[in-house]
Amino acid sequence: EAAYDTAGSAKLIAEGQLKGVGAICSELAAEHFGLEVLEKGIEDDQNNFTRFILLRAHPVSLPPGVPCKTSIVFCLDNIPGALFKALSVFALRDVDLSKIESRPCKTDIMSKLEQLYLSMSSVDITRAKRHKSSDENRFRYLFYVDFLASVEDLNVSNALRHLQEMTTFFRVLGSFPRAGSLVGLEHLGNRIAMPIAPSKPPKKRVGVLGFGTFGQFIAKKLALEHDVFASSRENYANIASNCGVTWCNSLDDLLDQQLDILIISVSILSFEGIVRRVCSSIAAKDASDSSRRLLVVDVLSVKVHAKTTLLSLLPESCDILCTHPMFGPQSGKHGWTGLPFVFERVRLNNARRCEDFLKWWERQGCRMVDMTCELHDEVSAGSQLVTHLTGRILERLSLRTTPINTKGFESLLQLVDNTCADSFDLFFALFKYNPNSAEQLAAIEGAVKDVSSTLRDKCK
Repeated sequence: EAAYDTAGSAKLIAEGQLKGVGAICSELAAEHFGLEVLEKGIEDDQNNFTRFILLRAHPVSLPPGVPCKTSIVFCLDNIPGALFKALSVFALRDVDLSKIESRPCKTDIMSKLEQLYLSMSSVDITRAKRHKSSDENRFRYLFYVDFLASVEDLNVSNALRHLQEMTTFFRVLGSFPRAGSLVGLEHLGNRIAMPIAPSKPPKKRVGVLGFGTFGQFIAKKLALEHDVFASSRENYANIASNCGVTWCNSLDDLLDQQLDILIISVSILSFEGIVRRVCSSIAAKDASDSSRRLLVVDVLSVKVHAKTTLLSLLPESCDILCTHPMFGPQSGKHGWTGLPFVFERVRLNNARRCEDFLKWWERQGCRMVDMTCELHDEVSAGSQLVTHLTGRILERLSLRTTPINTKGFESLLQLVDNTCADSFDLFFALFKYNPNSAEQLAAIEGAVKDVSSTLRDKCK
């Protein structure tokens, strides 16, 4: 027999003193109405839950910095592509949607809602009238959307303003804390809802293997929001301490730190050997050790070599994220805003951990470039190799500054300084480990020969 809700079924049994009758309800409802619990946990779907909404005459505002979720509802004209365009306002502004659901609504009720909406806003009336004359369906559809942000966020307010240009009906149902709950109306206070549970999750534990110039550069910034540990061939304990990083004297010591993420920041030439050492250390540990479930991240300038090495050597339980932060201590010393961060999600068991890590780079201002390792090496052979090769060739010419430098010539001198500041081993590795480099070098040699021949022919 159906009841108006699960707690209501418990109430009916208690008030009617019914014998031999059971109810499916919460344990709290059974306790409240004095019923005996016969069996617990009978649900067969862990994601089956009921949502309760607390209504209030005035909106509740959230303190800054509190992670929250917002629910909205809207209706659209029944035309092709309407929903796609509506959702694009969130995608364009990187607003993370957590739920979308459509529910039918009778046309007469929808018309009343639209009239109410028009009376409360400055919406273009002709848009609503156009819909009314063209829609002959028995039902209209309301779209319920949740997203992980507050209506106070600038990108959200812009997205909602854009959305309202397309809708015939729109309402914000409210913003509320993601990591907490309310117990009693007194917690609403002066229109403020404070989360009871901690709003910040525990810090991720990040290991940096290879604490050279670049390792130090990223570890110092990571340490502002993570617990960072580092290890390297040389002892950088003092530098690590100044960066807010915990120093580990060996690889085994580093892997014993219950890490969530391991960043391998070593040279291209030594990368495979280091990965083999990491795999040997992981293999020697107990099957339940957390190091067997690491997210392993590389930062090499060549990606196919990194991808194939990690895939062939790391155990299946380890996640793999291949990245190339295309900046360093010099280009990133004034901030990372707009600087490209190339990445490929190679293998993921724990996708949320990877996305949180990528979001951290995005929050630093990086321009996130989702690109396969194969495509990265193809395009970098035409940019990175050409840049380094040009700098090395110009260095052999012993170019010097002059009293009549042009901007272009000064750029070439700067190119020489930037490329030759890196070791020749790096330049060699960029050539050796990028499968597209040999073809690119041949094309450059051919181009130099063609231009030289053209010049000489013109002189004849």
